[in-house]
Amino acid sequence: MATIQRDVRWNFRVKSRSDALVRRAATLLGTSKSAFVEDSAVSRAEAVLAEDQRVALGPEDFSRFVDSLDVDPTAVPELIDFFSRPSLLPPSRGKSK
Repeated sequence: MATIQRDVRWNFRVKSRSDALVRRAATLLGTSKSAFVEDSAVSRAEAVLAEDQRVALGPEDFSRFVDSLDVDPTAVPELIDFFSRPSLLPPSRGKSK
């Protein structure tokens, strides 16, 4: 596996609690704090930028899109089955976004 050289330095201060949390998570993943922070920041940046992307449709495609919004939904048995099962995740506590 080729190693990609890191040639830009990020230098910033964080709260002690943030540092401890990031160190703990990086350790659990078996990675360095720097790699963890970079991967997390890049993932978040990609998500933010993806939300900002524009979709341009020509008049004919836009008309087809709008018409498709009026079509009655089709039940998908696999999804009905899936969503009728109890969740494997514990109920969330605290703030929700």
